[in-house]
Amino acid sequence: MQIFGKNSIGNFLKIFLQICFYFGIILLVILPFILKILGFNMEASMFVIYPNGIILLLITRNFIKLFDSLKNNTPFCIENVRILKKTSVISFVGALFWLIDLVYQVLFVNAKDIVFIVTLGFLSILFLGVAIALYILSELFKKAYDYKEENELTI
Repeated sequence: MQIFGKNSIGNFLKIFLQICFYFGIILLVILPFILKILGFNMEASMFVIYPNGIILLLITRNFIKLFDSLKNNTPFCIENVRILKKTSVISFVGALFWLIDLVYQVLFVNAKDIVFIVTLGFLSILFLGVAIALYILSELFKKAYDYKEENELTI
C-alpha cells in the first residue's frame, strides 16, 4: 500500500482523524450531561478534563494538516516543521495540565484512589514524552527540508 498520494495510508489516517475530531467535539459538548445522568461529580477535575480535551482536539487538527501533506506528496516542507513544533508545545501544555490535576488531587482533595493517581501521573509523563518526541521529529523534518532545498539548488 502507498504512503503518499490520494489512495494511501496517509489519506486514510487523515479521514480517520477527521472523524475522531468531529466525534471529539460532540463528546466535549455532551460530556457534562452524560456525567450528570450517570451521577458522577467531577466538578474540580472538569477544569483539567476540558482543557485537555481541547488540547487533544488541537493535536488531532494539527495531525490532519500533517497527513494532508502526505496526500499531496510533500512530506518534507517547512509547514510540517511548524506543525510538529506547534503540536509539541500543545502537548507540553497538556502535560502541565495533567500534572496540575495530579498535584491538586494529591494535596488538596486527598485522593486515596491509587489507580486514579497513577493514571494522572502516567498521562503527565506520556504527554511530556510526546512533546519531546514531536520536537525531535520537527528538527529531523527541518534537517530533511534543508537537505532537500540544498539538493534542489545543486541540480
